[in-house]
Amino acid sequence: MFVKKNKNRKPVSLNEAVGRFVRESRSAKSLTGAEFGKLIHVSQQQISRYENGICGLNIETLENILIALDIEWQEFYRKVLHIDIGIHVIESNNK
Repeated sequence: MFVKKNKNRKPVSLNEAVGRFVRESRSAKSLTGAEFGKLIHVSQQQISRYENGICGLNIETLENILIALDIEWQEFYRKVLHIDIGIHVIESNNK
């Protein structure tokens, strides 16, 4: 799925990449897993599963996470998928 490699040169799955992004973003807001879980109405254990790439996220849950962390979809695309949506939208509209 997701081909970016980690330090050990193993491919990183999409779940792992999203989980890493969630963990780093949550930590940047100084939220514990338990505090963040309350914000999005899931347990601390479920937050841990998301952050460790054990469980995937559906779009609704990902949207709730981005809202709770005050993160735009474009930032998510850029940091996790390495896609700059703004550039693609501008290019598409100019054709």
